[in-house]
Amino acid sequence: MDIEILGQGFEPLSKNSVGNVLIEYFSNQDFHSFTAISAFTTLSGIKGISNLISESSHLKKNLVVVGVNEKVTSKEALEELLKIKNLKSYVFYGNNNSIFHPKIYLFEGIKHSILIIGSSNLTGRGLFTNVETSILISIDNTIEKDKKIIEQLKD
Repeated sequence: MDIEILGQGFEPLSKNSVGNVLIEYFSNQDFHSFTAISAFTTLSGIKGISNLISESSHLKKNLVVVGVNEKVTSKEALEELLKIKNLKSYVFYGNNNSIFHPKIYLFEGIKHSILIIGSSNLTGRGLFTNVETSILISIDNTIEKDKKIIEQLKD
């Protein structure tokens, strides 16, 4: 397992923005699945990944879960999610004092997986221009201890 810090928004063009890293991994043929779990999403965030999902025929399973608390997620973003082929999408709403607040991006492959956890929502600014910090974890799926992280996430 390898871990890197992804920082963005500290300079005009953040090479290590979560958005740029996602673009890179969408084109990687080693992965068969993509999952995004985000507290909030906007139309710019969904439009940013919709073509990537549609054009990535090697990704057989695609899942997006977004929260709607705090009224940040837009109706237009939710409508755009429904238009994306080869995508299962879910909305999470918590009607108590806590809100759904994760920001997780996962690419799964046979030999390895990539997990990004941090502060970047599935919005244009959250993926590219906001000051954000995330960690990128490269997981070796042949090592049981590494695989356990993905299993814990899915549980």
